Amino acid sequence: MTDLLTLNPLTPLHETVRRPLYTETTTSQALYLPIAPPTLGTAGAVIGRELYSGKAFIYCPFSAFGDGLPGGNAIVMGDTGRGKSALTKTYTARQIRLGRKVVVLDTKEQKEREEGEWAALGRSLTGKAPIKFTPGGGCDASCINPMDPAIAGKRQIELVRTIVELGLGRALDEFAGSALRLAIRRAHQRANDAGRTPVLADVAAALRAPEESDATAKQRTRDELLNDGLEASYVLDRLCGTDQDATGDLIGILDGPTSLGVDLDADMVVFDLTKVPSGGVAMTILVAVIAVFLEEVWLRPVCECGTEPSQHERQIVDVNSGAWELGPNPESGCRRYTQRKRILVCEEAWHILGTPQLASLLEKFLKFARGYGLSCIFIVHHLSDIDDSPETQAALKMADTIIVYSMKKSEAEDTVRRLGLPGWTAEHITRLRRGIALWVVGEVIYPGVQHLLTEAEQHLCFSSGSMADLTNTSPDPE
Repeated sequence: MTDLLTLNPLTPLHETVRRPLYTETTTSQALYLPIAPPTLGTAGAVIGRELYSGKAFIYCPFSAFGDGLPGGNAIVMGDTGRGKSALTKTYTARQIRLGRKVVVLDTKEQKEREEGEWAALGRSLTGKAPIKFTPGGGCDASCINPMDPAIAGKRQIELVRTIVELGLGRALDEFAGSALRLAIRRAHQRANDAGRTPVLADVAAALRAPEESDATAKQRTRDELLNDGLEASYVLDRLCGTDQDATGDLIGILDGPTSLGVDLDADMVVFDLTKVPSGGVAMTILVAVIAVFLEEVWLRPVCECGTEPSQHERQIVDVNSGAWELGPNPESGCRRYTQRKRILVCEEAWHILGTPQLASLLEKFLKFARGYGLSCIFIVHHLSDIDDSPETQAALKMADTIIVYSMKKSEAEDTVRRLGLPGWTAEHITRLRRGIALWVVGEVIYPGVQHLLTEAEQHLCFSSGSMADLTNTSPDPE
């Protein structure tokens, strides 16, 4: 073996060879932070390499779960153009090859393409266009119906009440809530008699024309029941419009039957929200409806073999207690029920985390992600974009993986303070180069993880076309 101490300091070999580092105790290992973090195993999606050890960096919250990683939720942050979106896009694409399902809430528009920046990746993986929402509708616009039969009865009542309360800006009292429940039931009945699916306008109409029998059942007069629900009917009119007024916030988005193009069975489903005004009531309500729609349809339990739990045999694992687990499915040849894993990506997530009502709605996804087999990924620029509301802080605390790209000093210090990271990481974050991030996985810190892309991925992940020079043949992806 070549003795490194005898090398000529000016030779090229000296410039590239590192001296071997020997450690024998955990104390001495702690002195050399770059070599202390353990690997995350060999199962999962390849991210790139860990710079200080030179090892490949492989990450999968489903494979690492239980081994120092309590859950699969993650938050990705950093200045513009440092590599956040490129990382998330390639990571989800590589996870799809491992059999995962992905849904993206895309609020980041590429002006030159007039669509969200995830549209190209979604088409390349599934051949399907994104589910695009446009206020007022249009030829390519999609619609989701909160009254769709795919949403269970009780859950549907809760959803419509949430829509009304978000539009109203406050909670409904008991009288208004009771009138709304009755109107939803009547809307279903009247629509079924007409041979169609009910929509929100049917609920508004039922609120303005209550049945005498419903009033009697609630020990109210018909006029009293009408007054109970009148304000809620006005809110739905303002949101969904009427025959005389087509200026509602939700027209073309939530006011009609669910579009045939809304297919949640694809490997990647992209909801393009780029045309919906951010921070407005329409965005808040739309994300709330999508969240419930995903919970009721997309997150239904299903095995990785594609069959439902009921098609798998029960196997007793403890005779004394009667405890059992789902075993094989003879028809599909599956040997054991394994919950299909899913990933939910929220691009420009300050739209969601910065709104207490939305943060509270998605808190259920975060809190019960393990039961769903779900990993939620939120992409933001800085934590300063997000308020300090209890709902937002609760969502941040449930992020088990934190990925931080380069930031300015003030933002880095604020991030370290709010996330409770060690003090040395603030200065370190400001020094990170493009494409390199600090990862915190559970309790373990990886100071420098370099994300690597293939040539094909660079074209699909490039999101800075408006700023790129035409002479630049190898643009750096965002």
